[in-house]
Amino acid sequence: MSLLFQGPYIDYLRSLPPLVSAEYFGHGSSTMLFSDQGRLYRLTRQGCGHNFVSRQSASGNPHVTRVIQDFGPVAPSDEDKEDYYWLAQVEWLQDLDPANAVTQKLITLLVELTDDEPQIYGEDLQQFAFRCLELSNEEPELRGLLTTLATMAAFASEHEAEADIKLDNIMLRPGTNELVLADPICDTYFVIDSAQREQMEQVRDYVLGEMASRAEAATSSDI
Repeated sequence: MSLLFQGPYIDYLRSLPPLVSAEYFGHGSSTMLFSDQGRLYRLTRQGCGHNFVSRQSASGNPHVTRVIQDFGPVAPSDEDKEDYYWLAQVEWLQDLDPANAVTQKLITLLVELTDDEPQIYGEDLQQFAFRCLELSNEEPELRGLLTTLATMAAFASEHEAEADIKLDNIMLRPGTNELVLADPICDTYFVIDSAQREQMEQVRDYVLGEMASRAEAATSSDI
């Protein structure tokens, strides 16, 4: 199994349902996938992207990954004190076929929209959103995806995040052949509410307490 995430908090999460019985399935730059009895779980440090997809899925947008269950923030990140691990059960999707005509058109449009620079932030997000909405009137078969890209750009701008606009972050829903935005925002930071923060501090205290107990036990055994 690839150790994309390492540390006491990922160990804690892997000791609890639903990940305790799940098997490693794959990973991206800041995301790990686990499967268990046909269910797919997405564990990520990309809080902004997680919340965009979760909110759009809850609103019924078919052009984002369908979130079956959103567990929210589940533990502090092992890399940064102000970041968290976010967990969701999500639907299974397929990679795009690079030989497909729609995929080829999408590749051309993405290069045009981003000037072949997939990371977009700041004022460029507003221009990107405007251009997506313009193109949605010209490309009816891509309209749903393009309007979702515009919505994502507005969300990223609101949260001062960076969008990640590349073909790898767009997938296909089996059965309907709908294009789906899967992992569109690459910033990890996302503001959590007071109840979530209290829950994360409880997890932090528990994990640090367990580490201290193990260290004390190890020291005692050496005496």
